[in-house]
Amino acid sequence: MQWTHDDAATQCSVEMHADDRRGVRVVAVIGEMDVEYEPDIELALEATPLTVRLVLDLTRLEFADSTLLNILIRTHRRRGLRILGPIPAQLRELLRVTGTLGYFPVCDSIEEACAP
Repeated sequence: MQWTHDDAATQCSVEMHADDRRGVRVVAVIGEMDVEYEPDIELALEATPLTVRLVLDLTRLEFADSTLLNILIRTHRRRGLRILGPIPAQLRELLRVTGTLGYFPVCDSIEEACAP
């Protein structure tokens, strides 16, 4: 399954890939993410069944504001998630300043992120 939303005007897209054999769903946020794309990201995350491990791929993210931080916190509280990194420097600094950097499990590889 793949779901993609792309808007060339703001250069943000969301892709979702499911691996039913491993019980994993990877949601990738690509480009520059701001409040305008909150519903798209929330839709992709909420479409993931609670029985499936959720991985948020931020490796191609260029910018994110506190909107993404709020999404991360809400999602992690609701169901848990793993972040596929490296986390972009700008977002890493936002997480550090807000004291949430250690709150989310960050994985260095897709294999690690998808492991049981």
